[in-house]
Amino acid sequence: MFETLHVQNRTLRCCLVCGSREVRTDEVVDRGLVLLNECPRCEYRWTAQMPDLSVASLPPRSDEVPAAA
Repeated sequence: MFETLHVQNRTLRCCLVCGSREVRTDEVVDRGLVLLNECPRCEYRWTAQMPDLSVASLPPRSDEVPAAA
């Protein structure tokens, strides 16, 4: 009944060619999370592999680490 609003995460990137900060990004899942980037000013396009942030890849919290014997 209620629609959930998703928070838009802003990517703080600038174009690698012209330096414009108006870069458009899109997330794609392809063997991990990949960002597709495009600069509307010079039309340069590039991709960036995002680090795997799954729960399994995160280090254990300090309160979960067993005490040394």
